[in-house]
Amino acid sequence: MKKAGRKVDLTNINIKEIEDWIQKSNQSKTILKCHTILALHKGNQMKHVCNVMGVTRETVRLWKEQLRKGGVKELLKKGKVGKRSKLTPLKLNELKKAIKQLPENFDLEGKLWGGRLVMQYAQKKWKIQISIRTAYQWFNKAK
Repeated sequence: MKKAGRKVDLTNINIKEIEDWIQKSNQSKTILKCHTILALHKGNQMKHVCNVMGVTRETVRLWKEQLRKGGVKELLKKGKVGKRSKLTPLKLNELKKAIKQLPENFDLEGKLWGGRLVMQYAQKKWKIQISIRTAYQWFNKAK
């Protein structure tokens, strides 16, 4: 296995600006889809492509189906937009800070943070009802 090279210097490059553009731009999503398929065509492993592109295997499978069904036109069609997460970056930071403290500091009953306490915290702090499964996902992101 090849040894990784030294870390690339990215000082004075606004990564947040890039991430924001990718999130908002329709072009970037189109380019991402195409580059993902091309990377696989060039022989890159699925797990590496998914990791670098920030997509799941299931998403890539759907893109391949779209291409097989109707080519690039089908791939580039506007799809349904999924439900947006209620866990904004600001809320995630608040949650990260909260789980470093004792639950009792937030009038929550329990000694250890977990899904149930995150669910209660979201209800008390932000008046958000979330499922236990979502609460565990949020907890894992905040750890």
